Amino acid sequence: MYKKLSFLILLIVLASCDPPGDYAIKIKEDKSSGKSFWSTPDFAFAEWEIEGNNMRDSIFWAKTEIILKDNILDKKPLGIAVNSFGAYEMYWDDVLLGTNGTPGQELLTGKVGETDRYFYIPNELATVGKHHLTMRISQYYFPGYDRYIGIYFGNHEQIIRNPLELTALIHILAGAFLITFLYYLLLFINDRKNIPALLFSISCLLFFMLIIMEYLKFYVPIHYSNFLVRLETIGVLTLLISFLIPFYFSIQFSIPWRKLVFVLYGGLLLFIFIKFRGSYDFTARSLAQSMWLISIVMVSIAAFYRNKGAVIVLIGLIASALVDYFLYYDVSLFLSFTIILLCMLYMLSAKMKEEKFVYEQSLIRSERLKNELLKKKIQPHFLMNTLTSLMDWVEESPKKSVQFIEALAEEFNMLNQIEDQTLIPITQEIALCKSLLKIMSYRKETKYIWNDFNIDVTKKIPPAVIHTLVENGITHCSPSSKGAIVFELMYYEEERFNGYELITIGTIRKPNKPVVERTGTKYIKSRLQESYRDQWQFISEATEKGWKNEIRIYR
Repeated sequence: MYKKLSFLILLIVLASCDPPGDYAIKIKEDKSSGKSFWSTPDFAFAEWEIEGNNMRDSIFWAKTEIILKDNILDKKPLGIAVNSFGAYEMYWDDVLLGTNGTPGQELLTGKVGETDRYFYIPNELATVGKHHLTMRISQYYFPGYDRYIGIYFGNHEQIIRNPLELTALIHILAGAFLITFLYYLLLFINDRKNIPALLFSISCLLFFMLIIMEYLKFYVPIHYSNFLVRLETIGVLTLLISFLIPFYFSIQFSIPWRKLVFVLYGGLLLFIFIKFRGSYDFTARSLAQSMWLISIVMVSIAAFYRNKGAVIVLIGLIASALVDYFLYYDVSLFLSFTIILLCMLYMLSAKMKEEKFVYEQSLIRSERLKNELLKKKIQPHFLMNTLTSLMDWVEESPKKSVQFIEALAEEFNMLNQIEDQTLIPITQEIALCKSLLKIMSYRKETKYIWNDFNIDVTKKIPPAVIHTLVENGITHCSPSSKGAIVFELMYYEEERFNGYELITIGTIRKPNKPVVERTGTKYIKSRLQESYRDQWQFISEATEKGWKNEIRIYR
């Protein structure tokens, strides 16, 4: 994926079109009653004012000089691309090339015309020497908006094709980020705790929308009265991206005090957006520069503390800032943002690789603990005590000794059936617990009572988890005053999780002894992690009745 995106970026750079021609455009208000102004002495170009004077809603003229040399004639047929607000007529010397709406009649004709228009210059008019390009313009909508006029001059076919070629390449990039957005959104839906995946997904969506809005003008006719809506939308998207990207890095690198920092940073972005609203390119650049500044500071802190991947991300951020500084804005914007998103993708892939490693280690640990648990069942101490108890029962009551042997065989048979399974029915787990209590009642000659409540027989649970809790209860509790140890298992459902609560009613043998996590507890946690990842909680604590164990499985 990195190679494909790098190749695409190279194509975009090579295919980028040149910026508007550097033509000295001057304007002058039309004080005449009609087009007779065209032939009056006031038309003298030297007396006109430099572009920028705002004529409000009156008709005005814009004019520039173009000198054609021998080499430009090789590019025939020639054409002009114009980016301007208003309805206008376009003249080459004194010949009308075309119109974009009707100057002075915008209220009557409605919203006719486009922001970007292309005009063909007939070959007989494209002669060597000096020429005047003149526009008669009115600007009924947004009369207070700066009268910027962008002119592209060259081969007619090329000036039309260049932006479309660039748009096609950029839209391939947009498609890549749309697919990436959908992929990581699905990852988040399957794992709601994966917030970085959600933030990256939203960033890709915003970047996709930004590309579409930026290049929409090349293939969708947009009247200049609607052009500012597009620019406002681009500003909002840039604002959201400028906040989201540093916030993503702060979460990935666990930057301290990030909540306070981003409250202040969010306020700064809103100030820039509101204060400079209307200066659209300046606002976008200011927001982007703020994003680079805070991101580089965040990642530099992470690099100082030697967080994994911070140095690579820092290099990528600096590279993207340099690209934005040195290249033409329409290209640098997307190229630099693409580098940043690649840095975000790198962090996500690194985190996923780390999580995969942790998960594989948990499986290995689960296998090891499973083997240790099985060894515990057949260890010499267990066998010796069991056989000693069996000998006593053979002498005292042969009939009960047979029952003892049958219970022991049933226990081992059930353990053999479940040892390779990840989840088993809760009814099978309860049967395993009852089998254990039956064996221990023969061994210790103690009365064990099992009660369960509200059990949902359709549910499943990791094997021998509750069985291990019961075994711990037998080891660490002695019979209560009633001469028995009671185990009560209850299933319940809350809004966010389902739970099992096992209460051992008895007397704790050593209540003041510190709780140490031994093999049984490690096995339980490993099994829960294996089956539910991080969507679980295990609680074990003393109560007035004895000991309570609780397992919560989050939805």
